[in-house]
Amino acid sequence: MKRQLQESAQRNGRSLSEEAIEIIRRQIAAGRSGASAGQRLRSLMSDERLTDEGVESIAASRHEPDREPPHFDT
Repeated sequence: MKRQLQESAQRNGRSLSEEAIEIIRRQIAAGRSGASAGQRLRSLMSDERLTDEGVESIAASRHEPDREPPHFDT
């Protein structure tokens, strides 16, 4: 992977770090589809079907107080 990064940086006239930053920027930009979080989640869960009862349960849980975080003290 490092060799590929070096070759790409050399082709593009950038340092290794500049090339890495540019690759990351391109990947982040490509990931921004303009879709909302809900739309992206629905596309990921396209095979899953929630029942009306499941949807109501989720809606009700939004109004419940947050639970106590777990304690990892021993």
